[in-house]
Amino acid sequence: MGDNPADSVSRRSFVKYSGAAGVAGALAGCSSTGDGGDGSDGGDGSDGSDGSDGSDGSDGGDAPDEVIIGSNHPLSGALSNTGERMDQAVKLAAMLKNESGGVESLDGAELSVVSGDNEGAQELGGEVAQELIDEGASVLTGCYSSPVTSAATRTAESAGVPFVISVSVANSILQETELNYAYRPQPPADQMAIDHARLLAESIRDAGEEIETAGLFYIDISFGQSIRDALREELPANDIEIVAETAYEPGDTADTQVTSLRDADPDAVIATTYRSGTIELVNAMDNQDYRPDYLTGCSNAAMNDISALEEMGDTVEGGFATNFALDPTSDRAAEVRSRFESEFDSGFDANVAMTYAATEVIIAAIEEAGSADPEDINDALGGITVENHIAAMPPITFADNGENENALAPLFQIQDLEDRVVAPEEFAETDVQF
Repeated sequence: MGDNPADSVSRRSFVKYSGAAGVAGALAGCSSTGDGGDGSDGGDGSDGSDGSDGSDGSDGGDAPDEVIIGSNHPLSGALSNTGERMDQAVKLAAMLKNESGGVESLDGAELSVVSGDNEGAQELGGEVAQELIDEGASVLTGCYSSPVTSAATRTAESAGVPFVISVSVANSILQETELNYAYRPQPPADQMAIDHARLLAESIRDAGEEIETAGLFYIDISFGQSIRDALREELPANDIEIVAETAYEPGDTADTQVTSLRDADPDAVIATTYRSGTIELVNAMDNQDYRPDYLTGCSNAAMNDISALEEMGDTVEGGFATNFALDPTSDRAAEVRSRFESEFDSGFDANVAMTYAATEVIIAAIEEAGSADPEDINDALGGITVENHIAAMPPITFADNGENENALAPLFQIQDLEDRVVAPEEFAETDVQF
């Protein structure tokens, strides 16, 4: 997209990857847990085979039996509801790759996932990253919370281990410090705001409705501040005036903020918070019998979480959200979602889908590298293009600063308490309803 902040120069040579084998043939059964496979059924390279591309893995001879992916997510604490499922998405992607024969360029080497719990705490981001590296991880992913991800990526950078961000949008992670081992498939905060302001305004106005003013409700950390700062630029560029800004501290009530928003009377309230913050906002709105014409979320986890939508109820019906999305036009994406829900008995929301897509990028890079060596995987990430992924966005390819050149945040509308993609047209599953 022309407005994407990512640089236009690729880190290394251009490579295309069409994705792992489809999951349809693998749905009949489940391999081992995907968190510690030993490659015993995938070929151990004992015949001296060095892969079709001439790579011999990381041990100077035979291909390795396994390649370890480190998953750094909040498995306990306030963010664990989402963090646990993000970790499961990493495991499922590895599991399905193993079921389809493992890493072809490494003679069928299996993928293993080692998981670390950062508890959503910034001080643990780097510590957990180092623990995963010490456990043999060749590549890392994580972390959901932007401050945690910032710490983790810098530890990985120091160790020379590539880090593919699963979900974290703060601009500062990649745009304030030059990192050569960090990559972000999803849109950063400024692209989130570009897509939210444009798609929201277009969708409402194209339907014959009006939107002229907005109020911001955001969590007062780098994640929320980044979105706020970007919306300050992008909303006026789409003829939407910001008439109120209200910051929210985690764990607080939102009564004071809702009073301020109600007094400002904006056409739209745009919420940028984690799941619990949005639920608190809606509870306060219900308590004050207040609802704007449009309740929306920009990079908002709750408005793509079925259980959260059910908890918030009619207040969010008809609302809009810009976030990551599972491609609703893809049969393979639907199969992955079904497998996840049956495997883990849990919901496959936007953050989980983006984590799976990020792991698809990791797997593509390992396959392209034909190696378990972090430097080789990093070389592959720098030039790869992943076309067959499950996210609702164009092919993923990285600019010189590690941002995805084609990152996109589609617009959802809540219809019958389900999040349905309504824009852009190429990924829409239904029309906007009023």
